[in-house]
Amino acid sequence: MLRVGLVSLIALLALPVMVGPADGAGAPNLALAQAFVAHRCAKGTSPYDSTMWMRSWSFNALLGDCGGGDGHDQHVWFFFGHRFVGTDAPRSSAEIIGLWRDGQTMAFLYVLSRPSDGLCCATGGGAVVRFRWNGKRVVALDKLPPWSATASRPGRYP
Repeated sequence: MLRVGLVSLIALLALPVMVGPADGAGAPNLALAQAFVAHRCAKGTSPYDSTMWMRSWSFNALLGDCGGGDGHDQHVWFFFGHRFVGTDAPRSSAEIIGLWRDGQTMAFLYVLSRPSDGLCCATGGGAVVRFRWNGKRVVALDKLPPWSATASRPGRYP
């Protein structure tokens, strides 16, 4: 009886994986998005963090380093299907972490630095910024933190 229960539990836990999209479903959109970003970034960088990419959903994002090679030239690139629909900001950030998402909204944590911080060791806290697809474009639901840090406030770069 214990063995049957264990097998049933394993099957139940695997159910979301088994009923999800078939292997490769949505892969062309991800591959096109990765090629789009790679074409715009410095050679040798790999900004292909696809943790916020859901193959069965139309609104998706890639995030990561695009130029410096030190990991601190980060952007978020938004796509609807295979179509590029925008970035999070005109200027890059030192560190961005994907937090959560649903079909139309994604949330990212911007790690904040003080002017005296090194890129390794931000001490300015963080700010969560949500982005939503409104059917026509990507809209920031929260104010993006300032790019540069000052003595009175942290920023996305020290």
